[in-house]
Amino acid sequence: MKKLLNTPLVLLVLTGMLVASCDFNDDPSEPNYTIVEEDAEASIVFEDLDNLTLKVLSNSGLSARTAVDIPTGSICESAVITIDEESKKITVDFGEGCTNSNGVTRKGIINLTYTAHLLFPGAKIITTFDGYEVDGKKVEGTRTITNKEVDIETNAITLEVTIQNGKVTWADGSSVTVSSEQLRKINLGTQGNYEVSITGSASGTSRSGLDYTSSVTEALIYTRSCLETGVSTPLSGIVSFQFNEIEASVDYGDGTCDKMATVFYPTGSKQVTLD
Repeated sequence: MKKLLNTPLVLLVLTGMLVASCDFNDDPSEPNYTIVEEDAEASIVFEDLDNLTLKVLSNSGLSARTAVDIPTGSICESAVITIDEESKKITVDFGEGCTNSNGVTRKGIINLTYTAHLLFPGAKIITTFDGYEVDGKKVEGTRTITNKEVDIETNAITLEVTIQNGKVTWADGSSVTVSSEQLRKINLGTQGNYEVSITGSASGTSRSGLDYTSSVTEALIYTRSCLETGVSTPLSGIVSFQFNEIEASVDYGDGTCDKMATVFYPTGSKQVTLD
């Protein structure tokens, strides 16, 4: 049916909580799902950050150097990456704005603090922001990635990913707040292939001031092979939402690599295309 996957960052495939370009309100019997779309947009912003973080870490190798000769093409040609091995800090400065080959425009600074190489159990990567924006949306909060376990026998890595005091602000000044906790299990295959399984929950406040919660009730599954086709939806999995005394869920399907999902709500369901 459909799947959603994040960008190809070998460790953390992002979980797109819902859809970005679907109109759920063309049938008066359907509830207003704007809050779900807003959660999706905020989630995409933070997932983009995860991919960016792992890409920087992968390219840097966390080696002992402060000079920067890290490929930045997929990040942004004019981005300046600075590594301070002594203090275990990396900064990625996008300046007043630059656009990468995928059309994503970023500005401001991302600050990464790490305790060790991310493949080491117990290692943490803490991300904060200084005037950072993605496609015009300002990002605030603290994102922490922790390596909880490395299983050598099964060639798997389990990461805990949390957002504290997360906030995404649109150009009109409205904002969504979010806090979340996720577990991401990455099963590494041969020749760079991998599969990611994501579970967890989130809560926050919508742009209109409504509180909401969401939880992954059936693990979201991503694979590198599907991601590389340009499909950024999970292959399968279910996310449930609760807001304004309404319960809804998004079913990403049965493992087919496509952009389809089904939204279930109290009075029915609707198939949507995630773009």
